[in-house]
Amino acid sequence: MSSGKLPKIAIVGRPNVGKSSLFNAWVKKRKAIVAPDPGVTIDRIEEEIEHEGKRAILIDTGGVTEREGVLEKAIKDQVERAIAKADLIIFMVDAKEGLHPLDELIAGKLRASDKRVFLVVNKVDNENLESGIYEFYRLGIEPIFSISAAQRKGLMSLLEEVFKVLPESFPEEEKILCKIAIVGRPNVGKSSIINRLLGEERTVVSEIPGTTKDAVDIKLSTPSGTVILIDTAGLRRRSRVSSKLEAYSITRTTGSIKRSDVSVLVVDALEGVTDQDKKIAGIILKEKKGIIVAINKIDLYKGDLNKLMRATKDALYFLPEDAPIFFCSAVTGKGLNRIITEAIEIQRIRGVRVKTSLVNKAIEEIVSHHHPPASKGKYIKIYYGTQVGVCPPQFVVFSNYPEEIPEHYKRYFEKALSASLSFSKVPIDVVWRKRK
Repeated sequence: MSSGKLPKIAIVGRPNVGKSSLFNAWVKKRKAIVAPDPGVTIDRIEEEIEHEGKRAILIDTGGVTEREGVLEKAIKDQVERAIAKADLIIFMVDAKEGLHPLDELIAGKLRASDKRVFLVVNKVDNENLESGIYEFYRLGIEPIFSISAAQRKGLMSLLEEVFKVLPESFPEEEKILCKIAIVGRPNVGKSSIINRLLGEERTVVSEIPGTTKDAVDIKLSTPSGTVILIDTAGLRRRSRVSSKLEAYSITRTTGSIKRSDVSVLVVDALEGVTDQDKKIAGIILKEKKGIIVAINKIDLYKGDLNKLMRATKDALYFLPEDAPIFFCSAVTGKGLNRIITEAIEIQRIRGVRVKTSLVNKAIEEIVSHHHPPASKGKYIKIYYGTQVGVCPPQFVVFSNYPEEIPEHYKRYFEKALSASLSFSKVPIDVVWRKRK
């Protein structure tokens, strides 16, 4: 992840000129969504890149558009913030479309920024287009580079020139306490919560459901240490997915859960827990991640809070016994401080390793209280167990007939072991093995 002392490179330009394609090529993975629809990249996306031992932060920004709608203005603000923080700016234009009036407007702002700017003409896919790059000299920005991100032509030579002019970086080694994914259905307030935590509008906030299409990693310094916030695309029912882009966003949301240590499920207080909320919680538990339930928009809720809490717990009965569930408001800030402190504590618990003697003492007490029932005339014995992993806590338990142990007993055993070893806030993983 990024460090404050690393130089930053911002890629800016109109929508659909190929900014995300260049970004993905340089970071060598599909971090930004690439699609033919203009304006797909809405949030700033940052990733560390390296070339010949030098490192920098590459920033992909939302496309600047002519429309003056609320969302378009927010995207413009994102670009301006990226420009303000960048040490070098890559201004990308489109060879196939030629010089556009908006290119001239952007160029004027960049010249006024007093920042180092590289003008990059993309989509130079053949010799005819190569000759057309000269019209871009009218923008008054040099040097000019011609590339084809789709054909990966000129990308490495451009990268070499970028790193030649970047200042040296002196990154400090930094311990990340935990990675926290903010997940939930569209429009429940995920990005608003992150913005409130950060104290700046780092991600675009809009009343349009599903605004956040990319997963955005954001570093946050806290009194306890540094955490990573992962702002994800809203997860919606598959029946409502109307494009490949939305389907990809769903995959990215699930991927964000997998990358996290702790996932915060944001629930709308006015709607309560929905079937889709339960499905998201199920994904979190399947991946054995820490889980926090944040009931947002409590400032708008007029009902009985105790009743709402009971209904939430009843609906999410399958969560770890002591998984944190609390009320919050992205508007007033109520309860938001608990997100970071609870996540750090949950990650600490996930990293605890218990002595084998204590594990076996707990197993002995669990079995003595409730022995597994006989199955098919077979008397089931549970011999011993040991912890074999952390994050999540994983245990291997040995039995003479593990395949005959009924699922309801396994659930009881896992819950009892979790409580006995002080893991009741987090999911644990119990693997059953046959003793040889």
